[in-house]
Amino acid sequence: MKSLLVLFLFLSPLSTFAQTTVEMKEQAAAELAKSDKAMNTAYQQLIKVLNEEGVKRLKVAQRAWLAYRDAQAGFDCHQLAGGTMEGLEELGSLDLLTQERTKRLKEDYERFK
Repeated sequence: MKSLLVLFLFLSPLSTFAQTTVEMKEQAAAELAKSDKAMNTAYQQLIKVLNEEGVKRLKVAQRAWLAYRDAQAGFDCHQLAGGTMEGLEELGSLDLLTQERTKRLKEDYERFK
């Protein structure tokens, strides 16, 4: 997965301007922030079409998913521990997983609306 995430980051439209690891991390963090915002929008949209029990269960699922996402991203970058690319790899993993979750939330919205 490492090479996929690093490739994803380097092919990002913004990353063509990054020259240093710090700049690449800043760009990756900005991409993650956009993905996180999209996920939160999809989550809020889904909540609006669920009944009380559905909202309760979605909140439990989302908390569990956030723990999974963070743990998976930590695993994805473990081979780079202590290196300059570790943080960049982790941000890329967080972004990719967040985009996948957003897709799922949108699919759930379509199913329950």
